[in-house]
Amino acid sequence: MTVLYLSAKRIDFYYDRFLIEADGDVRLRTSDGFTVSGDAFSMDLKLNRFMVAGNVSLHDATGTVNGAAISDFLDFQRIYFVPVTSEPDRWTFLDGDLVHPAKGRMMPGDAFYFPSIAQRPSITANGAVIGTKTYVRFVNAHTYLGDAPIPLGTDVVNFSSNQYFAQNTLSGASVDLTWTVAGSPNALTAVHFRYDPTYHTYMSVEQHFVGQHEYAIFSVNPATRAEKWWNLKLYEALGSRFQIQSFTQYYAQQFWLRLPQSAQQTTWLNATYAFPHSYVQATSTLTNYNVLGPGSLEVPNTVAGNLSHPTQVQISASSFQNKIANLPLFEQIYEGYGFNHDSVGGDQYLNGIYPYWPLNKADAPIPTPGLQAYGAKCTVQPSKVFVYYCPVYTTIWNTVFGFTFFTPALKLNNPPSPYQTFYFNASYTKQYQWNSLPHWISEDSTNFSISRPFSRAVNTYLAYSILNTGDHYINGGYQPCFPVGPLCPQSLTAFRGESTLRTTALGMNFVPDPQFNFSLLVRHHVDFPIPVPGVFSPPENNILGQPLYNWYLGQPPYDVTGDVRFVIFPHALADVSRTFYWYGNPYRTSFWQPSFVVQILPI
Repeated sequence: MTVLYLSAKRIDFYYDRFLIEADGDVRLRTSDGFTVSGDAFSMDLKLNRFMVAGNVSLHDATGTVNGAAISDFLDFQRIYFVPVTSEPDRWTFLDGDLVHPAKGRMMPGDAFYFPSIAQRPSITANGAVIGTKTYVRFVNAHTYLGDAPIPLGTDVVNFSSNQYFAQNTLSGASVDLTWTVAGSPNALTAVHFRYDPTYHTYMSVEQHFVGQHEYAIFSVNPATRAEKWWNLKLYEALGSRFQIQSFTQYYAQQFWLRLPQSAQQTTWLNATYAFPHSYVQATSTLTNYNVLGPGSLEVPNTVAGNLSHPTQVQISASSFQNKIANLPLFEQIYEGYGFNHDSVGGDQYLNGIYPYWPLNKADAPIPTPGLQAYGAKCTVQPSKVFVYYCPVYTTIWNTVFGFTFFTPALKLNNPPSPYQTFYFNASYTKQYQWNSLPHWISEDSTNFSISRPFSRAVNTYLAYSILNTGDHYINGGYQPCFPVGPLCPQSLTAFRGESTLRTTALGMNFVPDPQFNFSLLVRHHVDFPIPVPGVFSPPENNILGQPLYNWYLGQPPYDVTGDVRFVIFPHALADVSRTFYWYGNPYRTSFWQPSFVVQILPI
């Protein structure tokens, strides 16, 4: 990698073209061992070449030569030079040899082409350090909001091909304005100015360290609020077959860096080894709900639950996607074994009223130590008011087995135009999970879709999906539905842990150019148990107000989602989406309009 040290009265950077332009007292020093001065400078960072023109002086250890212009094609180690001599001439320096120019050679027609620029620059500075094909660090830099300059001091633009720079450990945000304050070929330090509906306005910090086969990413988000999430993501590829990665999240309720009032920690570990036709993966989750110990939590009635330290370990083997004979059909098979343990368990007391349905499930809204209450029903303690006594399991072993069949995109016709072609896709997945409790879960997922591109910009598809889930208990299990308020739907009365979710979806995507994207998704759900307003709890949302998952019991029968994404600045885009839900006329409910989800993100 060649490093260029550039200074000038004014240096402009254009994000949309990755172009650097400089004027006035241009001085350039290269790590290849020569310096250049002149009146104007231009560099295309993607093409990896630069030019200096006007009163050019080229200097190295062998001396100084003056000229009208110089152009350096860094990838090809070719320097083209127009000297000031008594007779017109042109010189070519080969492989960095500035002592023996090849004189009179033909040059590329665009060797000294300066691009035409009409728009406002994204960044203005008077100094820059350019690591070719990797980064630019601007000194005394300014950016612009409208016509107003905003001082940045130092600002780094990274355009490395190393994919690990794209990794991040920040949660989503409605607005994310990134200021990269420091950088090098292997590191980036960024300050994020963010907004989301949960934490509102705040700042976050993220640090990247990357190599050719590894990376480490650390962040604090939000950094300026009492609720802080400290995240650390590590990855290492050991040879071509083995990789290991981890993600640790530490949550602290603390003001700035004072002693926290509460703290939780979770670590995910993942190791993968590849064989010629399959791979083995080991995963583990280690959680400590109270790092600070008893008495430190803000909610005193959950101390027992928050003292638990659940641990999960899973080892699984999966085949690659293999074609079946000469059929247009592929298969993949996987199997796994797991261990789940909670160090705090045994029989327990729960404050409050234990959920009436199902009696032996562990997904109660009250945090509980142990993994699952099963077997004997929770009983009322006569000497205590509203206290239920429940036996629980602290260790559960599980086995999982599954397979998937799927087709590639199959052409249904052969019209003269590719924009009249229909494509068919299908997949089927079956999974079983057995637990050391008398409890097993089966799941079937079937998907069909037909798609067609109507033009280069317009694509559509029609899809039908069925998800069958059976949550089976050999003894006991789900109890009949008791009235919820004034309502107990018949489908809930018949529900014993087996659900069927059917979805028909019609989607359209419109992308007239890379700077604009519009998509529309219309879905109709036919589910069992039948969704009823106010009976099922909606899924949790992320900090932007979006559901954490698309499949859930009780989702309204109809929903429509529109999403538009467009570029608003050369280095930023806006994404606006809205979803309409409708239960239908039997429940006399109208469209429910949740808040817009608006995001402004860096490109």
